[in-house]
Amino acid sequence: MQLKEHVQNVVKRAKTFYSEPGPGHYLLNTRFPASTPKVPPLNSFDLEKQLNEYLDYKLAACLAGLKVKEGLDDDSLPAVYPHFGIAEHSAWLGLEVSLQENTCHPEPAVTDLNDFSMLTLNEQNKWFRYMKASYEHYRKINDGSYFLAVRGIMTPMDLANAVRGNELFTDFLLEPEATHRLMGFMVQAARWYYKHLLSWTDDIQGGRVFGLGEGWMPARSMGHLSNDAAMLCSEQIYEEFGFAYETQMLEGYDHALYHLHNEKLHYVPCLAKLPGLAMMQFSVDPKTKRPIEDLPRILGACRRRNLMLDATSEQLRKHLGELKEHNVFFQANCKDRKDAEDLIAFVRDRSKPL
Repeated sequence: MQLKEHVQNVVKRAKTFYSEPGPGHYLLNTRFPASTPKVPPLNSFDLEKQLNEYLDYKLAACLAGLKVKEGLDDDSLPAVYPHFGIAEHSAWLGLEVSLQENTCHPEPAVTDLNDFSMLTLNEQNKWFRYMKASYEHYRKINDGSYFLAVRGIMTPMDLANAVRGNELFTDFLLEPEATHRLMGFMVQAARWYYKHLLSWTDDIQGGRVFGLGEGWMPARSMGHLSNDAAMLCSEQIYEEFGFAYETQMLEGYDHALYHLHNEKLHYVPCLAKLPGLAMMQFSVDPKTKRPIEDLPRILGACRRRNLMLDATSEQLRKHLGELKEHNVFFQANCKDRKDAEDLIAFVRDRSKPL
């Protein structure tokens, strides 16, 4: 199957998935082992001098994984995006970053809630430059075999946690007015950065590829979004300092793709009311059940919203029947290509038409 034909098929099915109000529609991204080149540790690079070198290592590993999937008619598109770790979601505000072997972490900079002038929406901030230059590099060397995907962005509460550190969790109670001012700034910041992020990625029939799952998302979508801080707060705190500002952040956007964790779900019924919420992606976390094996709890919290769920091919076959009342985009870990082909046929046969 040629890439052009595959793109047309993926976009057609995805458009139906997002617009179809009834349940029982399934999309599927398959993954299986591939021999990939080793990427040296992130902290072995001086990114100011060796950014492209690091990006080339990451690209080679990514392309090897994409190569083995050529011709598979699942619902993913061959996609690439710069990936350094969690800092790329927030360090563009001007934060310093601690590089580690396989990721990086931003260093909180706001020590006084009444002064966050050190946070700037400035295209010259180091990590803004890194992200922009990374997309430009991948675009320049693209031979037509991949698309540039949206990496995603933190919501205002998660951004505030990044710049303030864990002091934020007492700020909610002790300094609510100052915290609201910080959240208001984070709304502006997230919207400013996301517009840049969209401009660096590829337009595909009006939509984009999103990084978590390599699926197609419609035009005027924001995603994926994250708010890991919400797990550590009461539902009331989330509603006041999270949900309220996420609603503001999404003004002018029609769709939101949201990344969250299944360890704590107390705030999810509130989150499920978010305007334009098009999909909720539950991650697989250490020392917790896989979401596909935790369905009663998850389905009870998510108000029949579209879901993205990770599963092995065996788990998907076992639990698919429990998801008839939902639309689901599955991220399936398969044994090999044959297993992936069989699973695609299995899911297509049981999905309502797309």
